[in-house]
Formats: sequence, C-alpha cells, structure tokens
Amino acid sequence: MSAAMPPNGIRHALVLGGGGAVGLSWMAGVVIGLREAGVDLTLAERIVGTSAGAVVGAAIAAEVDLSLLLRRPSADNPEAPPINFDPNAFGEIMGILATPGLDANEARRRAGARALEMTAGIDPADHIARIGGFVGHTDWPRRDLRITACSVTTGELQVWTPDGKATLPEALAASTSVPGVFPPIPIDGTFYIDGGMRSPINADLAAGAERILIIEPLAHLFPHSPSDRDLGGAATTFIVPDAGAIAAYGPDLFNTAALQPAYEAGFRQGKEAAAAVREIWPAA
Repeated sequence: MSAAMPPNGIRHALVLGGGGAVGLSWMAGVVIGLREAGVDLTLAERIVGTSAGAVVGAAIAAEVDLSLLLRRPSADNPEAPPINFDPNAFGEIMGILATPGLDANEARRRAGARALEMTAGIDPADHIARIGGFVGHTDWPRRDLRITACSVTTGELQVWTPDGKATLPEALAASTSVPGVFPPIPIDGTFYIDGGMRSPINADLAAGAERILIIEPLAHLFPHSPSDRDLGGAATTFIVPDAGAIAAYGPDLFNTAALQPAYEAGFRQGKEAAAAVREIWPAA
C-alpha cells in the first residue's frame, strides 16, 4: 500500500448499498461474519450508506450492537410495524424512473411527486420512528458518515452528514423512503425519497479513498449508476449476494419470513470473504 496520503485523506472507505428489509438482514450478517473473522469495519475512515445501507452504516459508525437491526416487528417493538409492499405501486414508480429520454433529476422529481400522492394518508413520523428504532439511538455519531437521499423538489442527490439539518432518524428515514412503499420524509421544508433512486450504492461519495469496500445487497437486480465509476482510481473490493443468498432473499424484499435466511446467508458470506478483505483492510 502506498505511503502517500490519498487525495481526500482517506485510506479506507466503506460503501453500503440499498436492499430493503431482506437486504439489510443479509448485510448485517455479512458485517457480523466479517467481524467474527477478524475484520473490523468500524475502522473505515468514511462510511457511505444508501437506504438499508444507511441504517447499517449508522450502526457501524456508532459501534452499536448490529443485532438491533435484526429485530422482528412485535408488540414489544412498536416502532417497526409490518410493511405492506405493493408491487404495483413500486412498479409504477420504477416505470417513471425508466421513462425514455427523461432527465434523471426530472424522473426522480416525478417519482417523488407520485410517491407523495400514493402515501398521502401515511404519517412520515411513523417511518422516522420505525427506522430510528432499528438503530437504537438518535444522535449522529461523530464520524465521517454520509447518508444519501433524493430531493422531491429537484430530484437531486442530498447527502446528510452529522453537520446537516437532519436528525439521524430523519436522515435514515429519508434514505430508506422507497417511493410507493414509504412516504417521502419532510426535512427543513423539503421532502426526500430513497437515495437508491439515484444509485444503488452512490459509491462516488467515497471517491479519492485509497481502498473502498462495497457491500451491495442488490447487485443482482440493479445496475450501477454512471457516477459509481467515478472513484478517483481507488482499489475497490465488492461483496455481493451469491446464488444461495439470492435464493434466500426470495421475490419480496420486505418479506419477514426471508429475514433470517438472508441473515444466515450473509453471515456465511462474510466469513468466506474475510480472508480477502483482510488483505486490503486495516488490522483491528
């Protein structure tokens, strides 16, 4: 490894992608499997989180127990009520985003506007409470943590940091507000939707780091954005679901019955990937 300081002063960055509830469970399994095999992801100097990856990233940055992310909805866990995934609503949103010839920002703006209409009777505070409850704390960790969302007003990327106007639960709720599933989240007078609408990983936010580890739950479903190739020459390592994990996921990324199988697949993959990751990651 080069002794020279990388362009942004960061040697190791961690990028965590979107994945719904099932992808979140897989990703938590990967992180815990890596940890048990001696790879400490809290040593990342920058953490970029998108959607489910924002929740996992916030937990890693705050060094909280990742088992908090694996709780199931129950009477003892009211902040995480069951999620009713409507494939037709989500399909309509994805159709808007894929409109031929439409500018990407305009497509996201239209998708966000339609999401507001679809979820007009749902209180965004419920989703803020749900996501904040998963992480188990409300304060931003004093780390270089970057959480992505998209503005409904402009369609542009919004990156939340500890110094921004969003509380941590608000930022996490905005990043995980899958349009057509959850309501857009109001922050400082603007509504926001899932950062995965811009890219499933938003890896360019780690550009300039010397080494980037990307854990990508939906690599088999969604292509990268052109911006994800703009990494400033960083050496990049990926962990993506293998065939066993994909089978464990099933077709519904919010299916509670798939959470434990996805976690177990991720835990297995984390242990399997540990030897390769240790070669590029700082020692604990």
